[in-house]
Amino acid sequence: MATQAMADGPLERAVSETKRYMASIASDPEACPMFPVVNEYNGTGEALCYIQGYLAGLVAAAGQKPTKARMDELVLDTLNDPSMRDIILKVQADVKYLDTPYPPREF
Repeated sequence: MATQAMADGPLERAVSETKRYMASIASDPEACPMFPVVNEYNGTGEALCYIQGYLAGLVAAAGQKPTKARMDELVLDTLNDPSMRDIILKVQADVKYLDTPYPPREF
């Protein structure tokens, strides 16, 4: 059990650092130079992918190789942070396109 706690230390630090980063950019994610240019009509998916990539980078930088199940737990914990909701709300479009079979795609 102590080995598991020691092994999780870098993983928990990666999660807390990701949450700290999300909180720091939540007020204006697009002002952050590392945050990608987001297609607002797919902003949720793009923001989720970006944050998961950020977390995965921190996990890899820590030299950790968690199991798929453990990584899923870390991702779920990270994405359920209130800052993630704030980021998603900021990158969504305010105006919806008319119902068309092929809506325009903006980047």
